[in-house]
Amino acid sequence: MFDKVFKFTGKDLLKLAIMIVMATLMFGLPGLIMLLLLQWITSQSYAIESVDKHGISKIGASRLGGAAIFASALALYFFGVFSGVIEPSPLSTISIIFWLSIFSCMGIGLIDDLKSNSLSPRMRLIIISLIFGVCLSVIPILIPQKIGIVGLDFVLDKAIIAWIITLVFCVGFVNAINMADGANGLIPGIISIALAIFYMEVGSFTYAIFMTTCGLFTLFNVISGRLFLGDAGAYGLGSMIALNGLFLFSAGVFSAPFLAVLFAYPCIDILFTVSRRRIAGRSIFLPDNDHLHNRVHFHFQGWFRSKTLANSMTGVLIVSCSSGLALLGYTEAWWSVTSNQWAWVFLAQCTMYLVAFFVTGLARPISQHVTEQ
Repeated sequence: MFDKVFKFTGKDLLKLAIMIVMATLMFGLPGLIMLLLLQWITSQSYAIESVDKHGISKIGASRLGGAAIFASALALYFFGVFSGVIEPSPLSTISIIFWLSIFSCMGIGLIDDLKSNSLSPRMRLIIISLIFGVCLSVIPILIPQKIGIVGLDFVLDKAIIAWIITLVFCVGFVNAINMADGANGLIPGIISIALAIFYMEVGSFTYAIFMTTCGLFTLFNVISGRLFLGDAGAYGLGSMIALNGLFLFSAGVFSAPFLAVLFAYPCIDILFTVSRRRIAGRSIFLPDNDHLHNRVHFHFQGWFRSKTLANSMTGVLIVSCSSGLALLGYTEAWWSVTSNQWAWVFLAQCTMYLVAFFVTGLARPISQHVTEQ
């Protein structure tokens, strides 16, 4: 049996009061209800994350944040339908497969959240690959035919190769989201910004609902530091973003470079992480504490007395340089979201990642680099 995740202190009570006020002012009654739900989850004694798994947390934290996001989103959707605010779209085979794939990925993650390591990383990889494989086969419109890169466009012209490349992208993106998840607002911050931009461009209530629940979770995540997305959140939200991103790209809403800028950090981080693990002769499936966010957090720990503040500042800084640049460019109208000029911003983000990775590695103990699981 685990003890409860944490015991309430005066500081925790002050944080909760601040979060309640902010959530209520920003999102009204739904915000207050979800905030209290998140607080209740942190007081439970099950689905507790290992303290050292992500290398950025020094306290026990619940892994059920993602499950709370999906449960709250469903509750908001049905409330909107019953109250007449939302007019439900007619169900089609495509939409059923689309959302069934997302909830299936979320379900796989939830199983591992409730019973840690019940599914091996390889088994999860296989199952998620099968889910995406079926989805892409049933909804071929999600498979890009051209993205503006001459050599790659030639390869994508062949259907089976395009299917394989898209499948690898989807599985890789979901795992990139999972790798970067932590109690620091990094991933929920990136996803909240992405959903906000999706909503502003398309106007779908679905994006608005998930933007609200992700935004509330980000608020709780950053201030309290006591709740992770967990595998349910990483796989569920990761698959939702991957599939919706492909759909919006195929519909001509966004260019590939803009989407690359929007999700720069998880995409760059997983490519760099897999490469360095391979070079070091380590399994690409075993986690370590040598991601850029781990390195940044290590230095912030020496700058801030508060462990939660060091966590939160790590997330805020990385989100600002990743999705934050996309949001800034979007609001300031640097280019159209369909423009390929965003590739220059993505190139700058890649450069910033490499420079920051090198600089933050200086004076960092070797013992901080790897966590054996």
